[in-house]
Amino acid sequence: MSARDRAVGPVFPLVARDEASAAFFDAAARGQLLVRRCRIGGDVLAPETRTCPRCGSADLDEVVVSGRGTLVSWAVVHQAPLPSLVPAVPYISALVELAEGPWLLARLVGSDPAGPRAGAEVEVRFVPSGEPSAPPAGEVLPVFALVSAPGTGADAATRADGPMSEGEGRATS
Repeated sequence: MSARDRAVGPVFPLVARDEASAAFFDAAARGQLLVRRCRIGGDVLAPETRTCPRCGSADLDEVVVSGRGTLVSWAVVHQAPLPSLVPAVPYISALVELAEGPWLLARLVGSDPAGPRAGAEVEVRFVPSGEPSAPPAGEVLPVFALVSAPGTGADAATRADGPMSEGEGRATS
């Protein structure tokens, strides 16, 4: 976890919605993780998916998932890819396999860079994009935290089932 995470919460560039991402960001603002599902074969797919990789159908609907998953892999980012991320380094970029199947790339918060282990249980949290010291101006983003790390995440982070209080860990929804 960077010193910035510990002091004021994780830093995320300002994120803006477009027509294709509106439902995803609306759900995130409600503390829900939204993914897509193929109406033909029922495959559960990542949120950004536009067609089913199995059957090629663009007939997808959106479903709320548990937000629980498994840490597949991660990388500690030491050099910011954007100027707005300089205050955040080092941070952990994680590959998470959701309990429902899709794999998502997201930030892992509340964990020391030496601490994550492949196969660890994680759960979603939600944080606003934009400067943490300013009122939220961007969209709410999903991040993940280790289940075994009570009270993880930024002060502004919320669990999938509501606000996260101090010392609280696993979601119970």
